[in-house]
Amino acid sequence: MRGVLPSLVGLLFILLAGPAMAAMVGDASVPFRAERTVTVDGRSYTGPLFHTPGHERNEQSLLGMREVFLLDTAAARGELVVPALQTYVAFPFPPMLAALGAPDLLRRPLGAEEIAGIRTEKYRIDEMAADGSRARGALWLSRDGILMKLAVGITRPHGGRPIEIGMVLSQVERGPQDPALFRLPSGYTQLPAEALGPLLGTRRN
Repeated sequence: MRGVLPSLVGLLFILLAGPAMAAMVGDASVPFRAERTVTVDGRSYTGPLFHTPGHERNEQSLLGMREVFLLDTAAARGELVVPALQTYVAFPFPPMLAALGAPDLLRRPLGAEEIAGIRTEKYRIDEMAADGSRARGALWLSRDGILMKLAVGITRPHGGRPIEIGMVLSQVERGPQDPALFRLPSGYTQLPAEALGPLLGTRRN
């Protein structure tokens, strides 16, 4: 992933991919599925999300193609799977996830709010990653650690206008999820790390 500057959408899906971020601040203690809407600088994308403690699956249509993100929070890595091509790219979690796992992140509560019928606590975000990127905004966590909502501005290391990123869950259904959802399909071909950028519509520095 080095040398690749994530696009607005790619930045969110890899770096702040729903409850994968919540795992860094506590991990949702319950399995569930939900519909997730991501908004990047005013443009929205909606797709299903599946979670079991320590693992997550996000599905989204990017660049006209269905892409699946399989995230392993214990290993701090994931795979971007492209079913139509039967290929995948493995990637490590980026520095911002470590910053958002800072122990003091949940020491800044801003009050309780209800999101999609679920009671949450709102927390302020102001964290800098080791690579110099910075996130400012807020997140909303349920009592059992589900990241219900996110609203942040991400400033990249070289500065410039912050990327405005939002995420909200709806139709949350708690309950066991099929373990196969979180496993890489057999027979798929692994692509080199350099393929991650083009699959996400990114450019190099």
